[in-house]
Amino acid sequence: MAPWLMGVAVLLAFTHGYPLLMLMQRALSREGRISLENIHWLLETSRVHLALRHSLWVSAVSTGLALMGGLVLAVITTQTDLPGRGILRVLFLSPLVIPPQVLALAWIQWAGPVGYLQQGLRLALGRQGALWSLYTPGGIILLLSLFTLPIVYLTLVSGLSRLQKQTEEAARLDGANLLQVWLYVTLPLLRPYIGAAAVLAFLGALGNFGIPALLAIPGRYTTLPTLLYQEVINFSGDGFGRSAALAVLFGLPAILFLGLQQRGRGQEGLDPSHEPPERYRLGWERWWWSGILMGLTLLVIVGPLLAMASTALLRAYGLPLLWSNLTLEHFRFVIFDLERARRATVHSLGLASGSAVLSSCIAVILGYALTRLKMPLLLVLSLIVDLPYALPGIIFALSLILVWLPSPLPGLTLYGTLWLILIAYLGRFLAFSLQPIQAAWRSLDTSLEEAANIDGANLIQSFRYILLPLLTPALAAAMLLVFLQSFAELTLSALLVGSGTETLGWLVFGLQQGGYTHQAAALSTLLVLTLFAVAAGIHWLKPNSAKLSGVEEPPRVG
Repeated sequence: MAPWLMGVAVLLAFTHGYPLLMLMQRALSREGRISLENIHWLLETSRVHLALRHSLWVSAVSTGLALMGGLVLAVITTQTDLPGRGILRVLFLSPLVIPPQVLALAWIQWAGPVGYLQQGLRLALGRQGALWSLYTPGGIILLLSLFTLPIVYLTLVSGLSRLQKQTEEAARLDGANLLQVWLYVTLPLLRPYIGAAAVLAFLGALGNFGIPALLAIPGRYTTLPTLLYQEVINFSGDGFGRSAALAVLFGLPAILFLGLQQRGRGQEGLDPSHEPPERYRLGWERWWWSGILMGLTLLVIVGPLLAMASTALLRAYGLPLLWSNLTLEHFRFVIFDLERARRATVHSLGLASGSAVLSSCIAVILGYALTRLKMPLLLVLSLIVDLPYALPGIIFALSLILVWLPSPLPGLTLYGTLWLILIAYLGRFLAFSLQPIQAAWRSLDTSLEEAANIDGANLIQSFRYILLPLLTPALAAAMLLVFLQSFAELTLSALLVGSGTETLGWLVFGLQQGGYTHQAAALSTLLVLTLFAVAAGIHWLKPNSAKLSGVEEPPRVG
């Protein structure tokens, strides 16, 4: 094995494999001996059963809602001549950029007890008191549906883009109407994508911590992520063993999905090379549908974000939204006076930048090995990379705590430091950066390397002068994607942040929990603006990738 690949394997074993092995060992042991007491605790404790039922319920229902909404949106925005579908696509995908705790905070300001939506409806209906509460299973389901909707939408759009025009035309020639074409041709072809979207949405909802942290904890509705969080922060004598057992139970669906995914790799899907079906003509109804969907985006996406920004601009909570009540004082306080915000900004910038650069560099090496070499070890490395991303983040954070509290290396303390958070981000998001870079490696013809070798270039020279310039757009996109995910991350930070190592995602959660609503809203508004700017950068890189790499786009045929 080449030394560079051996180095990556050792690093992954240290940052990914060893912590997860420690988690299993702690779950199946007691006082240094193999024991099933922690598993018995799981089976006998009623609040574990209750948290499991709650998590399965809210995850299953939110997955169903996200599937229905995502399918309708995917069909309408890709298969019809709906006006404004580009704007609708961007708006409905925006929860992919917004951190879940910020999404929950925005909805509290929009539809909470004193939110603008409830106030408006109470005034219109002449009612008193709260019309509904977000701190209930219904509120959690609603926000988890919005959070997982972009995942479902993108998966189904991928499937719809691979449908063939000839298949639909053949069904029409046999006399099938539009409904029959959809029921007997399109939906069966989409079944693998619907299944994949359902699994991804379910796992995304099950492992989400930001939304239950802001809604389920105040509402005393225990879910698996919140129960695990509370068990760890209690730091009781048996807390870590029980938490490890709970984490194993919590991670079983993700491990099962990962196993199925590994078996399914390499199977053929729909062929994207054929001509896609023509768009359906909606006639005058296209304006009606466009108006409905625009109104829906105002209600579920734009309204909550504007409500959060309005709260950040108001002098005091509950004041009417008048010009005389607006101030920039909360923004000024967060930017200039709040020491923790300045410290958290520096930490988050450093951690997000560090994890983006490190994970992308490792992904370049790993992507090359996975696409160019055939070794059994690579399948193991691929699984080790995927595990921390497939598992709920709070489980990976717990596994790192088990390794580094106390430290296994005398004289080296990482628990409670930024270094441990950086290791956590690296482990969690390496799989995220590997996807675009691995795809870029697959697109590069191996004849380029062969030509360089014939000219006398070694592997480093071929990479430096030929391959790296071609990989640059994918590398930049991978860095921005990891930065986007880690800049306001909460799930890992919730367990790993210590005194003096605050991050922005954790600070938003802490300010909201502490009752500093205006400051939390101001910080969240600044975060959303920053993340939208990064997302715009990623969007800009996509059409300009060929120009940046110096490779001209081939002429279009037809």
